[in-house]
Amino acid sequence: MRNPQSPKNNTHLTNSLIGGLKESNSRLNRSGKARIRHWAPKVKTGCMTCRIRRVKCDETKPVCQRCSSTGRKCDGYNSVPPGPPTTVLSVVQMPSYWEVVSSNPVETESFRFFHSVTIPTLAGFFDQGRWARRLLQMSHRYPALWHAMTAVACIHRDFIANSTPITMSRMQDSSQVRLALQQWNKSIQSLQELLSGQVLTKFDRLVILSVCILFITMSSLQGRLWQAFVHINSGLKLIHQWKLADKGEDQRDEDSDLDVLLVLFTQLDSQARPYLPSLSNNLQWTDKQIILSSSTNPFKSLLEACVALEVHFNKMMQIYTNNSIYIDGLDAGMQIKRQQCLLGLTEWDARLDKYLGRTPQPENGKALKLLYVRRRLAQVALSMDLTEGELAHDDFVEDYAYMLRLMGDILGDPMDPLDSQPADIDQSQNMSFHLETITTEPLFLIALRCREPTIRRQAIRLLRQYPRREGICEGMAALKIAERVMEIEEECLSSPENACARGNWICENHRVTWLQFFLVHDRQARTVVHTREDLLHGQPGREIVTTYW
Repeated sequence: MRNPQSPKNNTHLTNSLIGGLKESNSRLNRSGKARIRHWAPKVKTGCMTCRIRRVKCDETKPVCQRCSSTGRKCDGYNSVPPGPPTTVLSVVQMPSYWEVVSSNPVETESFRFFHSVTIPTLAGFFDQGRWARRLLQMSHRYPALWHAMTAVACIHRDFIANSTPITMSRMQDSSQVRLALQQWNKSIQSLQELLSGQVLTKFDRLVILSVCILFITMSSLQGRLWQAFVHINSGLKLIHQWKLADKGEDQRDEDSDLDVLLVLFTQLDSQARPYLPSLSNNLQWTDKQIILSSSTNPFKSLLEACVALEVHFNKMMQIYTNNSIYIDGLDAGMQIKRQQCLLGLTEWDARLDKYLGRTPQPENGKALKLLYVRRRLAQVALSMDLTEGELAHDDFVEDYAYMLRLMGDILGDPMDPLDSQPADIDQSQNMSFHLETITTEPLFLIALRCREPTIRRQAIRLLRQYPRREGICEGMAALKIAERVMEIEEECLSSPENACARGNWICENHRVTWLQFFLVHDRQARTVVHTREDLLHGQPGREIVTTYW
């Protein structure tokens, strides 16, 4: 049996991780010049951290900018040396890559932008300091991580500073994009070195998966879905190959770091599922599922609860993105999987209740609300009577209203999200990016499946008012599809009475039953929507073409 850490297998992993980047790399110029390390005087009056590192301190108090800008802990200006570092710091506070590249002002400035601006968009509700502290520290020992961070900073800056209206497709060429490509190429070269000829430590693996997440972030920010799919698939295969979901009961810092990665990769896998029927043959998408250790113990944190919930949610998505169920219904195997998902969610409820019994006021109220929304979405999908078709959703109107209220709370919407006639609010229409799945996907599903007109229109309003890209889910594309589906379905309101069938608000025959998603090219997708009437009469569906901003 081949050793998964062998140099030969590491080379295979390298090819898997960087396979989608060859075209971008070929456009880069390489100077080939070695970096020059500048001499700096010894520091005797600075903070203890800078004195130990023998670098010049700016002596800003209470913490110096030299430490805070690089994610280090500033130990102040006491004369007593600090105690021994923690396990994580002992790994990363050896001779630092920062000391090699700090003479490059462009890279340094981009890294600081990543630290101060980009990290909050990546961290999400369940991060627990991973991006803000530990990964920044680790980047000083891993050039692949350092350059991936600076590349993402450049693309993110271009994303938030771009003045193109969100109703138009933006240009993809700027000085920031060109700088990002150079940094991306350096990250790939360093990743190849890391994966060639050495046994990978646990920290090495965390760094590799983190670089993979940063590559996905870059691809998503640029709207390059195919590249994002390649990296998602590569990361999932590494998680399964390294058996990283198999953890014991004792949680350490690196275990919480891994939990954050498991949440992100599982959410991204769920977002990619609708596209897989048209992509799987080319991508060879992994069919393996993340299986967590069985436990009835209460969750130790909301992050642990989130990991378990996203695994159940992903299993549910794998059932309901199987095209055959929309034509032939659930077979016996699918029914068994659905019952297993329901049982898993019931066990999840019990573990969360035990956690909340011990922690009545969790660390983040919005995080808990987001868990409730994801849990309710899965419950609705798994509990409905599929023999009723789309009419089954009418039995869950109260559930959709409940989720919509929670979405309004998470977004901080200033008005009652269930107002039937909301007044126009002067709201900035700038697109924002978040790596974690938060509101776009739930609002899209509410607008798509709930036919009660007030709830549906409020979900669409929130999509329009808070334009977001979350993971690879494009909010404006979701908005366009939801509005078009509502328009198609409401044709029955002006149709001859004998053309309609039973159903509240929207008749059964006019309801959109099946959506197919296709990539036209990197920044454009095609969605084909089929009503029940289309399927009954063998009619082609109607197409919706959406372009990523």
